[in-house]
Amino acid sequence: MFNKKVRTGLLVLAAAGMLGLLLGCGAKVQAGGGTVSGATYAAVGGDIPYTINVNGSGTASNTPDIADIQLGVEEVNDDAAQAISESTSKMKAVLDAIKALDIEDKDIQTVNYNMWVEQIYNPETGIPTGEIRYHVTNQINVRLDDLTLAGKLLEDALTAGANNVGSITFGVSDPTELQQQARATAVQNARAKAEELAAGLGVRVGKVRQVSEYVSGPIPMATYARDMGMGGGGEVPIATGSYNVTVEVQVIFDIIQ
Repeated sequence: MFNKKVRTGLLVLAAAGMLGLLLGCGAKVQAGGGTVSGATYAAVGGDIPYTINVNGSGTASNTPDIADIQLGVEEVNDDAAQAISESTSKMKAVLDAIKALDIEDKDIQTVNYNMWVEQIYNPETGIPTGEIRYHVTNQINVRLDDLTLAGKLLEDALTAGANNVGSITFGVSDPTELQQQARATAVQNARAKAEELAAGLGVRVGKVRQVSEYVSGPIPMATYARDMGMGGGGEVPIATGSYNVTVEVQVIFDIIQ
């Protein structure tokens, strides 16, 4: 039969042993109901790794060789059937104008078709008048591999009845080479930053422990028919600019002391 002092001593020893076991297995210690911030322990006999975490960026550019143009017809009418009929008629005319430029069916795709109802309110009282209007939107995406046709396509489509141009996006048919160039530059940039930091700290850069990357392309250029005269004003001037691919990497290097 152990007295109270003996039992208390055994409990303290057991608790100390359990704490040592947890620390040896790489566990995080709970203190005051929370985890000890930044306290990560290596396995028994190991060392705590010291690392440098850096970001690197690289960009590669080339001349675009393809374009995606989104355009369409928006029709408003007090009669639903009439709104649908007029939208359909105008879109057929737009498609005929586009196909007259020898653009194949496989390069034309419907991307949005919807109909919604607008309630008309009295501007003075804010009370519904009971009048409604039907809006029908039909939008297509056209893929061009001959960029010299971009301006002509917009002019002819607007003349045929298109009254909404959602966006024009230029790209390259195969961005793989640009991505490789940008990635190589990003990795070099990350290593240069790590070497600079290490030199300032009097240490050396070791092996790579972890790498992650993010690839981004250009943002579509929005163009609206009302800004281009709704057609009939001549061929729309289009500037293709350059196509840029940016790769961002995050690299964690070991530190050699």
